[in-house]
Amino acid sequence: MSSRKAPILRRREWLVSQAADQRSEITFVASELQRSFRWVDMGFAVGQALRTHPRLAIAGSSLLLRVSNSKRLLWAGRLFTAWELFNLVRSQWSQRRM
Repeated sequence: MSSRKAPILRRREWLVSQAADQRSEITFVASELQRSFRWVDMGFAVGQALRTHPRLAIAGSSLLLRVSNSKRLLWAGRLFTAWELFNLVRSQWSQRRM
């Protein structure tokens, strides 16, 4: 091996090891984010299911109305308000992007 190649090979080995370390760190961060956003994903999945099957929304709301516990009604109202705000923001966002 020539004397000119030795520093280049050491540099290459160092870069390869640094890239491996960065890949493992990104994998760890991505798994933590995926675990954190699991509830958000489930919420979007429920919203999509209610959007595609409006009968489920009607059945769920009628069940909530039958329940006498006021906390459930309060949370249902909060969820409905959040859904309306989400639709408003989404429509404004899509209009500005065009």
